[in-house]
Amino acid sequence: MQDKIILKKNARERLVLNKGELKLLAFLEQQRMLTLHQSYQYAEKFCKMHMTDYSFKNRIRKLQEYHLIRGYHYSEGFDGERFKYLCIGSKGIDLLIEYNLLEPSYTKSKIYKFDKKKNIMHFLMTQQVVINLLTQLDGEIIYYPNSKEFKYLLFYDERVSSYSPAVLPYTEWIRKEKNLHRQNNGAYHAKVAKYMTANKTTTEINGTTMTIVKPDWIIKVKGEKETRNALINIELDMGTEPIQTVIDKVFKYAILAEKNKDELHIMDIVIADNSFSNRSKLSDGIKRGENIAKQFISDPAVVNRIKESGLKIKISPLKYNNQAVLDALQKY
Repeated sequence: MQDKIILKKNARERLVLNKGELKLLAFLEQQRMLTLHQSYQYAEKFCKMHMTDYSFKNRIRKLQEYHLIRGYHYSEGFDGERFKYLCIGSKGIDLLIEYNLLEPSYTKSKIYKFDKKKNIMHFLMTQQVVINLLTQLDGEIIYYPNSKEFKYLLFYDERVSSYSPAVLPYTEWIRKEKNLHRQNNGAYHAKVAKYMTANKTTTEINGTTMTIVKPDWIIKVKGEKETRNALINIELDMGTEPIQTVIDKVFKYAILAEKNKDELHIMDIVIADNSFSNRSKLSDGIKRGENIAKQFISDPAVVNRIKESGLKIKISPLKYNNQAVLDALQKY
């Protein structure tokens, strides 16, 4: 690929795009939706777009004019959250296909669903978790205890990957059972666990593929040598759902970890906090995290299930999540 890409708007106007900006477009499509600041964090770190915040905003406006990206404004009243967020544009998709960064069969119409998410704040705060992990931990090296041998090398695009759960779904083939979906949670988990390993080749069992659990986002870290690959399954907690709902997810992740022993599955429960922006009305997230942890350890069924399955759980506010993930990779 050439270093510069020239796009013509008309006979007099043209846009010169560099490889870094093409990489930013690919990342924006991959992540679905990002705030302007999140895009700037990624561009500065990985796209060699070393410029001021103001210059980056102007550049984004230019990319919008050529329909490479689409920009929207989010506002929560006069003194609430207020920011610009971005999605990939139709011409951006065309460009990514032309330079073999997307398959020609890519369905362009699906990009118009990216900005129609029901809870934009939840999605974008999840993306902040992802951006923080990718940009701030890039280059970190995890060693085995008391050893000079590498365990994990945190280099984005080489050893670390970012996945939407739609791209990397956690599914399993299970036997079809009458009224399976109508049973209570305990019975449902028992049925799923019972039939997870059913013989797929037999014609006597009628089965189907079901989703075990759907994280908010997934970060995969390749292990070095004999080290297992680590999957950091991000669960963003906005503090609005009952803690019991979080506990229910633990049992689903336990099934996932139990059936995939060759991988390290970390349930990364991240508490949304006031570090997202200076307009945030959220707390520091510490009390919420403590309450979740207390309820976990006070329930013997939860404690035993976590231990039996090999699932690892980390609970931390957004501000401290990077360190929590590092601790998990070092410890496990």
